[in-house]
Amino acid sequence: MSVSTSTIRLSISSEEQFQVQVGTEVRAGELYYLGIDPKQDDHDCTAQEGLQALIDAWIEAIESAPERKIFYLPFDFSDEYTRWLGCEKTATTITVVCGSAEVEGWAFSPRDFSAHVFALADFQADEPVNPQTFYTPRFLAGLRSSRAALSADS
Repeated sequence: MSVSTSTIRLSISSEEQFQVQVGTEVRAGELYYLGIDPKQDDHDCTAQEGLQALIDAWIEAIESAPERKIFYLPFDFSDEYTRWLGCEKTATTITVVCGSAEVEGWAFSPRDFSAHVFALADFQADEPVNPQTFYTPRFLAGLRSSRAALSADS
């Protein structure tokens, strides 16, 4: 398996959606759920703030994930399902597959998906399965670059 040089980018693509580009894969997510945090009374924030918080949570999950343990990063929250990146990290690389799970998007916060990061039993990879491997520092740099671009736009 070759290591891809094009990594990851998250950006707001319209008033209602954001785009997740992972190597050769492009997916969309709904901004609405990123502005909601069901665990807090005052849970509304802007979608831009929500996307920034999601990126921060991804970075934290990637940095803390043990090697060779499968973990999951959510990106699209819906009433009846969620879309995820299934990931596995080695000392220098991260392999990513796009997929979905039956976990309802309203049932947890995009800022705190720790209950699912290592336990997502019904994850189904998208067909055809397209695992992509990236140099982890470059992948993290892509996330930080996306975060910085969102901050610059605010």
